[in-house]
Amino acid sequence: MRLGAMPRRRDKKLLVAIGRRFQEVRRAHGWTQETLAEALDIEPVTLSRYERGHRALSLSTLALAAKTMGVGLAELLDTDLPPPKATRAPGEGQVLRFWTGMDEERRDLALRILREIARR
Repeated sequence: MRLGAMPRRRDKKLLVAIGRRFQEVRRAHGWTQETLAEALDIEPVTLSRYERGHRALSLSTLALAAKTMGVGLAELLDTDLPPPKATRAPGEGQVLRFWTGMDEERRDLALRILREIARR
């Protein structure tokens, strides 16, 4: 075994622990696998493999996921932390992503539509 390499069994346990933590954070922040996968430009099945520990997340994917969900890298990697409490309603992350991609005119239109829906 080369210097610094971990035994395979520990690798798998670590991947599973990080994947589980990733899933907890994703759910707590109101993201579905589909919406987060779309935001990260990956397939939902790939995200599922990350979360089940069947595939290792790259540092760049972790960093992008953290930024997209509005959390720090430490929150995704610290498997000893308790599960996060939900901070967003389901779908809220997707709405936020759409909102940030809109120009001012479309945001005004979206607000008018939401106000009308809220009145009913």
